Amino acid sequence: MTTKLEIVYIVPSRYDDDGYVQRWIKGVVPSNSLSVVRGLTLAMAEKGPFPGVGINVSIYDDNVQRVPVEKIARLERDGKTKVVVGLVGVQSNQFPRAVDIALKFRRHGIAVMIGGFHVTGVINLFPTLPDDMLAVMKEGIALVCGEIETPGGLEELFRDVLDDKMQTVYRFPVGPDIEDIPLPSVEPAYVEHFGARWATIDSSRGCPYGCTFCTVINIQGRKMRCRSSRIVLDTIRKNHEKGVGNFFFTDDNFARNRNWEEILDGMIAMRENEGIQCGFMMQIDTQAYKIPRFLDKATRAGCRSVFIGMESVTPASIAAAGKTQNHVEQYRPMVALWQQAGIMVHVGYIIGFPTDTYESVKADVHFLRDHVNVDLVSFFMLTPLPGSMDHKNMLEAGIAIDPDYNKYDSFHETSAHPGMPDGRWMEATLMAYNEFYTKDNIVKILRRVRREHYWMIFWNLIWYRYSGALSGTHPMMTGFFRQKDRFDRRPGFPRENIFKFAWRWLTDFVLDSSTYIRLFFEFQEIWFLTRNPAVEKVAEALADDKILELLPETEHGQGEVRSRLPSQVSLSRRRLLGLRHWAPLASLKRQWESIQQRWAEYNWSGQCDKAISEIRELLQSTASMLRERARRSAQCRNPKEKREARREAKKLNEVVKEIETYLQAIDHVPADPTLLYRSQLFIRDRLIERYEALSCRYVGMRRSVNAWRLEAYQRLNRGRLVSSAFSVTRKSWLVFVDAYLSLRFTVAALRKEL
Repeated sequence: MTTKLEIVYIVPSRYDDDGYVQRWIKGVVPSNSLSVVRGLTLAMAEKGPFPGVGINVSIYDDNVQRVPVEKIARLERDGKTKVVVGLVGVQSNQFPRAVDIALKFRRHGIAVMIGGFHVTGVINLFPTLPDDMLAVMKEGIALVCGEIETPGGLEELFRDVLDDKMQTVYRFPVGPDIEDIPLPSVEPAYVEHFGARWATIDSSRGCPYGCTFCTVINIQGRKMRCRSSRIVLDTIRKNHEKGVGNFFFTDDNFARNRNWEEILDGMIAMRENEGIQCGFMMQIDTQAYKIPRFLDKATRAGCRSVFIGMESVTPASIAAAGKTQNHVEQYRPMVALWQQAGIMVHVGYIIGFPTDTYESVKADVHFLRDHVNVDLVSFFMLTPLPGSMDHKNMLEAGIAIDPDYNKYDSFHETSAHPGMPDGRWMEATLMAYNEFYTKDNIVKILRRVRREHYWMIFWNLIWYRYSGALSGTHPMMTGFFRQKDRFDRRPGFPRENIFKFAWRWLTDFVLDSSTYIRLFFEFQEIWFLTRNPAVEKVAEALADDKILELLPETEHGQGEVRSRLPSQVSLSRRRLLGLRHWAPLASLKRQWESIQQRWAEYNWSGQCDKAISEIRELLQSTASMLRERARRSAQCRNPKEKREARREAKKLNEVVKEIETYLQAIDHVPADPTLLYRSQLFIRDRLIERYEALSCRYVGMRRSVNAWRLEAYQRLNRGRLVSSAFSVTRKSWLVFVDAYLSLRFTVAALRKEL
C-alpha cells in the first residue's frame, strides 16, 4: 500500500554541438517554472488531497545540478513510496534532453510526465501529434498540455499516478484564472546555485499583441490574466525574509497587467515605510513609457532594468513580424526617458528577417548602439519556434526547417535564409555581439549610468561581452564555469575514452581561462576610464576656447585652469602642461558621442556620403588645431618647459602627419558603410585612445603593461625564447605595475567601490 508520494520536478538543460549537456557550476537566472510548480504542489499537499498518503516535493535544475536518476529510482524500492517525475517548463531546445532524462527513469519503471512550452505549443496548434511525440507516448511517458493551475488539475494528475492509470496526454484549457492561486515558492538551497540571489514572479500571463514569431499568445492566450496584488506583495515579503532582494517579473508584458499600479504602490510603501529595499526588472513593450504614472512609479518602486522587445530597427521587418506597436522614430526618446529615470534599458533584437543581410545587420547594430543608445542587447536568430505562427506557416508552406529541436535556442540556423547563406547568418549574429559590446561602447554606457547602479551594469556588460562576443554562446543560456560529464552525452554520440575526454577538458579549461584573463584586463582598463565621471569634464574644460587662453607657461595660468576643473580631479603640473598640448583631442573627445549618433543615423538612412564628408572636415580641423599647438609648443620660451614642450611638439606633428596620410588614403575611396566603419576605427583607436591614455594616468599605465606583455607573447609564439625572456627582463619593473593595477581593480570590484 502506498503511503508516500515522492514528486520530483526537473528542468532539463540542452546539449551543446558536441553532444555534452550544458551544465554550469553557477547559473544566471533561476527557473520560474520550477518555482511555480513547487508552490502549487506544496499548496495542494497542505490540503491533504490523498488520505493516508504523505507528499514530498523535490526539485532539480539540469543546468546547474546533476540529476541523480539512480538515487531517485531507489525511493520506490521500499514498496510504500510512489515516485513521479515531472519535466517542467520544457522549451523546444530542451525537449530532446527532456526525453532522454524521461527514458532513463522509465527504464526503472518510474512514472514520468513532460510539460511546458514545447508540448503545449505543438498540441494547441496542430490537429494531430507529430511522430516524435507519438514515440514518447509509446514509452509510457505522459504529455501535459496547458497550465496546471486549472482547478483540480494537479490532483487529477497525481491521483492517476497513485492508481497506476496515468493517461498518455493531459489537455488542460488555455487561460485558467490565476488571480488567487499560490505564487512561485523559492527554495533557498536552489537559489544558491546561481550567481545572484534572484527570484522570479509571474504576476500575469498572456499578451494582447500578435507577434508571429512568439509562442506566448498560443500557449498562454492573448487575454491578460493577472494575480491579485496582495499575493504578489506577500510573496515579495516572504522572499525578502529568506534573503532574496532581487526579483524578475517574468510576465511577457508587465505594463499590461491591470494590477500594475497596485503592485508598484505596494512596493513603494515597502521601501518607504517598511525598509524593504528590493530591486526588480520587468518585461514591457515599447509603448509602456506612455502609460500615465507608470515610469515614475516603477522608478520609485525600485525598478533597475527593463527588458523591451524592440526586435528590429527596420520598419519592414517590424511589420512582417506583426509588431505593430513598435515605431522606430520613438525608440530614441523612449530609451532616453527610461535612462533619465536611472533605469537600465535591455532590449531583445532579432536577426534573420527576410530583408536582413550581413551588411544591413551591421548598419542596424550601429544605429542601435550609437543612435538609439540602449544599454544591453540580447540578439536572437529568428527561429520558427513550435507554438508560434511562424512555425505553423512554414510547415504548411512546405518550407524546410531543421528537425533537431536541440538547435532551437535562437543561436543556430534552423532554416535557410535568402540573404545570408552558408553560415553567414550565424556570422552576422556573432558580429552583432562584437560590434555592440566594443570597449568604446561599454565605456560610453558606464559613463552615463547612475553611480549606485554602476556595478550592476558593469557585471552585466562583462557577462554579455563574455557570452556573445567571446565565447559564442547565448547570454541567456549560459553560466559560470562549464561542467562536462563523460558519461552524460547525447545518444548517437560515442562515449570518449578518458584520455580524449581529458584532452577536451584541458583544452576547454585553457580557452576559458584565457578568455577570463582577457576579460579581467579589458574591464580593468574600462574601470579606470569610467570610475570617476569627473575625468570626462576635463575634456570639456580643455576643449573650451576660453580655457586655452589661460594656459600660458606660468604658475598663475595653471592655477586659473585648475580652478575651472572638477574638484574630484587632481592633475599634477606636468600632466596639466601635457594635456595643454593635446587640447584639440579633448575637443574631439567631447563631441565624439554626439558625432557617432549623427553618423549612425546617416548610415542607417543610406547617407554615407554626408558622414564621410563630416569625417574629412573633422579630421582636417583637428589636424589644423594640432599643428597650431605644435607650433606654439615649439616656440616655448620658458626654460623649465622648453625641452618637454619641444618633445610634445614632435609628437603632435607625428599625429598630424598620421591624420594627413589617412586623409590622402581615403581621398578617392567611394563613400560606403565600410569606409565609414574604418574611419570611425581610425578616430577611436588613433586619436580618442591617445587622449584617454594622456588624461587618465592609470589607463596609460595599463596600456603600457599590455603592450609589454603582448610583445613578449608574440616573440614567444614565434619561437624566439631568448628574445622573449630579454623583453620581459628589460622592463621587469612593469610586473610590479601590473600587480598593483590588478590588485587595485580586484579590491574595488569586491567592495563595489569607485
